[in-house]
Amino acid sequence: MIAFDHLVIFSHSIEEAQSKFADNHTINIVKGGHHELWGTYNYLAYMRNNSYIEWLGIENEEIAVQSDNPLIKHTAFAHSKNMGGPIQFALRTSEMDTIIQGLDERNIPYTGPFPGSRRRPDGSVLKWRMLFPAYKIETELLPFLIEWEGEGNIPSQNFLNDIPFTSISLGVTQLEKEVKRMQEIYQLEAPTVFKENNYHIAEWELENGKMKVVQGLNKKIEATFDQLHF
Repeated sequence: MIAFDHLVIFSHSIEEAQSKFADNHTINIVKGGHHELWGTYNYLAYMRNNSYIEWLGIENEEIAVQSDNPLIKHTAFAHSKNMGGPIQFALRTSEMDTIIQGLDERNIPYTGPFPGSRRRPDGSVLKWRMLFPAYKIETELLPFLIEWEGEGNIPSQNFLNDIPFTSISLGVTQLEKEVKRMQEIYQLEAPTVFKENNYHIAEWELENGKMKVVQGLNKKIEATFDQLHF
């Protein structure tokens, strides 16, 4: 079953953004590390039910703009447009090869899988793979898939915030079209469809929360971690 993995937040100064967020909400945020091949670095807030929030920043723009990794491309795009806030999110799987096979069978375009790694402050190296369904960065958004090596991105209990991931919503203009697209890409069952506060919503139960596609939502991503809203 697919799970929510993490929310990606971009800021021109992630030091300032994460520090302000930590102070306002009294949560623990730790420096994640450096992605040397991508020219980026991050800060992380680990939450309950195996989820986290990532503040992703650019430290070497020359490297970042040349990257062929769609997440880094998206980050560089956000940087160029002076955007801020949530720009992407990841869904976690332990069966990436099976998903790739399904995409190939349906002739659904994607890029990857891209190997990823970052060096933790203690010197250890964390590794993962990422797969990106094709989408237009300027106008669209599709979550990417991540598969962790070994035990994965498990934090020390000292860094874990007692706040669970609750839900992630994706704003769309055509509900039926996007539901079909999501089902085919992520190999999901039929969602629960309902109307709430004039929004038309399709909802899936993930391993650790809910994912929604919302027609009429005036932003691309809306995320909830218990009482925290993005």
